[in-house]
Amino acid sequence: MKKLLLATLVCSLSSTYAVASENTTDSNKYQGFYVGAGFGTTDFHDDLESELKNDPTTHLSYDDDSKSYKIIAGYQFNRIVSLEAQYTKYGDVKYLFKEGSYSESGKAQHESFSIAANLGYTFDNGLRPFATVGLGRISLKQNEFKDDGGLIRLGTGLEYQVKQVPGLGIRVAYEADFYTLETAVKDYDQTIGSWYLGTTYKF
Repeated sequence: MKKLLLATLVCSLSSTYAVASENTTDSNKYQGFYVGAGFGTTDFHDDLESELKNDPTTHLSYDDDSKSYKIIAGYQFNRIVSLEAQYTKYGDVKYLFKEGSYSESGKAQHESFSIAANLGYTFDNGLRPFATVGLGRISLKQNEFKDDGGLIRLGTGLEYQVKQVPGLGIRVAYEADFYTLETAVKDYDQTIGSWYLGTTYKF
């Protein structure tokens, strides 16, 4: 999984410059700085949970039914390429762990910052399907445990540029942060993501 994600990231970012130089005849129509915000769900996956499903003596479950919030800023070069920074505050992920007579419950809190290439195509009717790929930093706090680490950001979505209000965009997207939790026993790949509804305004 890590090798596939890294290969996708390298290929996408290496082609960004070449793609950005295309369609330069109408680039001024689409380019500009934009800011925005969004809110959505929190969706968490953990390799450890999958690993323990086959262990009848141990139980691990997560409850990620909470909201996430996003702050967005970027620059669109043309109808194809944007460079986007994003801060995401995910909702609390509650967990329950049981092993024999021992049990532990708590919550994990995640927040991330990423910089990603936003690659898509803005059609004349204002619709813009897109995909995001980038790198960033994630912070995890779980009870008394705190950790920071790198992440890979992947996502896909659909945006609509409202013609009646020039500069206003509305998007629906799913974006996920992939990272590795290092423990004294073993490293576990984890993913936290969000389906979200967002708005942006281009200056």
